[in-house]
Amino acid sequence: MKLYVIPGTCAVVPHTALEWTGADYELELLDHDSSKSAEYLRINPQGTVPAIVDSSSDGSEIIVTQNIATQVYIDANYPKANIFGTDASAISRAKVMQWLAFVNADVHKAFAPLFGPDGFVEGNLAQEDLKKNAKEKIVHLMRLPNEQLGKHDYLTGTKTTADVYLYVTLTWAKKFEIDLSKYSNLNGFIKRMESDEGLSAVIEQQGLDKIGSL
Repeated sequence: MKLYVIPGTCAVVPHTALEWTGADYELELLDHDSSKSAEYLRINPQGTVPAIVDSSSDGSEIIVTQNIATQVYIDANYPKANIFGTDASAISRAKVMQWLAFVNADVHKAFAPLFGPDGFVEGNLAQEDLKKNAKEKIVHLMRLPNEQLGKHDYLTGTKTTADVYLYVTLTWAKKFEIDLSKYSNLNGFIKRMESDEGLSAVIEQQGLDKIGSL
């Protein structure tokens, strides 16, 4: 199995999942330019990460893209790694997917104007206003995981890839200097996540730094 990532992106999530499996996999680090190359666009025409390339039992090529889909594929191949938690009940799985969907569709999406404001509006004033509004939306969204982390150490009670995804978005929040200081449960969560051996290995392999706190 080969995993394609751009360091510091949401691809940290399936990368950590693979570390949790203990499986032998190949890692391909991309940057913006190589993610738009003809070679990679054959794998993922959108030119985004993550992507998994694997071989089926008959030797044919398997390509899986999109963050949550890659996690589902990893879980199906390595169920004993419990990347979605040890409780396989329908409600427990649904809750993990609920948080994954929230981070993926709501929180991650809210960062888009910060990563590329010129893709939304033209002009410095309009872009600054857009970024201000995006930061306010992110602060509003983060109240939900903060409340949940006041009840549990992790989003669903036990550590899953949903927690890794939330951690990644918190690293982005620090990068863009978003003030989340009123959310008292997030720094403890960051500390717990950064003590995880799998995530720590991913941070090192991708050449990243731990953020410590917000």
